[in-house]
Amino acid sequence: MYKVFDSKNEIIFTSQKLNNSSILVNNSSEIIAHNKVGKYLFNHLSSNPLKSIENWYSNYEFINAAGGLVENNGKFLWIFRNGLWDLPKGKLEKNEDFKSASLREVQEECGLDSNLVIAKLLYTSFHTYVLESKKILKKTCWFKMNYSGVNNLKPQISEGIEKVKWFDSKESSIKAENSFKSIKELWKIYLD
Repeated sequence: MYKVFDSKNEIIFTSQKLNNSSILVNNSSEIIAHNKVGKYLFNHLSSNPLKSIENWYSNYEFINAAGGLVENNGKFLWIFRNGLWDLPKGKLEKNEDFKSASLREVQEECGLDSNLVIAKLLYTSFHTYVLESKKILKKTCWFKMNYSGVNNLKPQISEGIEKVKWFDSKESSIKAENSFKSIKELWKIYLD
């Protein structure tokens, strides 16, 4: 099962009907009709959900990214960028795998040293956006990470990051609630 955060819609690509309030759809034109009556959660059934995402968004540029939910002594690492609290992530470089990219991006964006380790893959998110009139579908692999190094946090200003801070679980829940839908979903999955 994969969820794509597409504008105001959430489209779940899965191989089986879900027991939730999602509406079954076969294509994007069906979604437009439902949006007019205030429906935004959809379910697309497919034997191969990833292939269906590729087909559905065939006119989008695909970008692979990776990031982390980093924990240190019961606190979680957050970045503040573009007016919102977010989690560190970034695009894969040429010939880079998701794990290597996630470690590199978290270290670069937050100023962490090499005492950062991946515990497990937590979630894979998809979201769409438009950049310079180009439609983009970004796939992000999110890893649960642990950090045991020196806390000399330094935001990567060149990437628009204004602040980097550790927050406890309660504060992190508040940050997630007021962040992007994909971050809210990631935090929920982590807590479950």
